[in-house]
Amino acid sequence: MTEFRDLRYVRVEVEDLDAATHFSADVFGLQPADRDGEHAMFRSDERNYALCCSTAGDGEAVALTVGSRAALEDVRARLEGEGVAVSDLDRDQAAARQVKAGIAARAPNGVAVEIVWRPLTSGWRYHGPRDAGLCGFQSVSMACTDIAANERFWTVGLGLRVADWAGDAVFLALDDAHHRIALYPSSRDGLLGATWAVEDKNFVMGGWYALKARQAPIVAGPGRQPTSGAMFVTTRAPFGLLMSYACEMEEGPELAERGPRQFADAAASHCAWGSPTDQTEFLGERT
Repeated sequence: MTEFRDLRYVRVEVEDLDAATHFSADVFGLQPADRDGEHAMFRSDERNYALCCSTAGDGEAVALTVGSRAALEDVRARLEGEGVAVSDLDRDQAAARQVKAGIAARAPNGVAVEIVWRPLTSGWRYHGPRDAGLCGFQSVSMACTDIAANERFWTVGLGLRVADWAGDAVFLALDDAHHRIALYPSSRDGLLGATWAVEDKNFVMGGWYALKARQAPIVAGPGRQPTSGAMFVTTRAPFGLLMSYACEMEEGPELAERGPRQFADAAASHCAWGSPTDQTEFLGERT
């Protein structure tokens, strides 16, 4: 099985790079990084970027890192064995993504999944516009009209491990963290959200106050996710992506040994504290 090094970045389509920059940096606290006429990138840790906002029409994407060219070919073979079309990133595409090489495939929900090798790492310490306590890019969530097809793509096609289910929502691990990818049954397809780790619960609560002070909508939280144990608060960016602060996600090799658990198809399986939300993906069928 291919070993992925990390969840690397997420790319979202936006209409206005200046507005996206204002929210991502001034409101949420990411550090502006490289920018051109069609892309604005943002840092949260040692990597050169974790979020890319694009007006280039290159679509929604999430990337996973592998450690070698041979591993790229291993992933290609797995996906093609599942009947999934795989393409190489050409030189310009690789340069735009700041990677040495990569391949791309499309998940059943329409999001491009890019498997990249040698992504650029910054030599500079992350320093955001304000002290949001950010310490890493934690996870990405997806909206899926066909949850079974997407689960198969990520588990059989890419080899990720199911950590837990909440109803039919599925949490997928690629390392010792509880999950890096979460798939939610939805009435639409596409990216749903992205979560950034913060140092501790003080920064989750501080983030909540900071978001409210900047009149950013609170979509869910402050709350605690029963599956992963993470404490979180979630807002919605003007470009539609749900963006969360989180801390205390479970991690360790014992999670794989424990195996996946089935949680009820209910709102309480997405927030143990019962924080109010209108986000249908977090409500379950039985609220």
